[in-house]
Amino acid sequence: MTTTEILPPNDASRQDFDAVVAPCSGELTVSLHYGNDADTVLPYMRDSQVLVGGEVTVKISGPIRREESTTTGEVTFSNIPCGQYVIEAMFTGTDALVERALLEVGSTRWAFVEKVKSFDGKMSMRHGTNKCNFFIYDMIEQVYGSSPAYTYARRWSWLRGDNTVPALARHWAEEDNSESDPTPEWQNIQFQNGRNPVSPGSILAIESQSALASGHVGIITYPEDGQGLAQVTNACHHTVVIMQGKTISANARQIVNNDWGFRTSEDDGERSINYPSAGVEVKNEEEK
Repeated sequence: MTTTEILPPNDASRQDFDAVVAPCSGELTVSLHYGNDADTVLPYMRDSQVLVGGEVTVKISGPIRREESTTTGEVTFSNIPCGQYVIEAMFTGTDALVERALLEVGSTRWAFVEKVKSFDGKMSMRHGTNKCNFFIYDMIEQVYGSSPAYTYARRWSWLRGDNTVPALARHWAEEDNSESDPTPEWQNIQFQNGRNPVSPGSILAIESQSALASGHVGIITYPEDGQGLAQVTNACHHTVVIMQGKTISANARQIVNNDWGFRTSEDDGERSINYPSAGVEVKNEEEK
């Protein structure tokens, strides 16, 4: 008797052609982050690690196509076939404050050389002054009916009594949600390192004291579209898609819709949401 005759066949060493093989599938989580520095060559669209709030539609295309919307800055695609995917992210929501501010882009009403009176007629500001806070006041008042203002005692003997002006840039930047907060009905949020998503219509301010200003303040507007790539195997995968951040604000000449607030490449990062003195405030939900 030969060895072959006494050993049983090794069935495990072969596989029938009609055997069922489990398909490869995995999970892909996409985080949406605001980007800095679209106006520079390198590094381009640096990750701020701040989540994009508001409605964003994320599309993936590869072995299959799928589309999901999120308002949390993160979306998960489950049970998708393995392979390489192209990711596209587009802001698809709207915000009343952003829509109102967009109507003023290019306007010189709030320019440094102009004298301006608020839309509600309650206050004015002389020429030769920075008016980024005045623009914010007018836009909020137009949309919500009232806007934060700041009252202070005049310092000069020939000007007596108190004076009321729109809340300053430093007031918007301060982490103060107390009863004495100079921006009532608005709440400062923790946003660094993905703590809370930041939605268009939020107020971004960066405190930076100078002779003519306490900083700069603008309205976060809709971010630019973002793209990315991801490789999925039979596991859970995570990737970040960068969407360049933008704001609407008053510079010395006119109202601009640009990447102020999302620049780490200028003035030692003083124009970036990542700067230590930057603050973000959102309208209290019950006040909307």
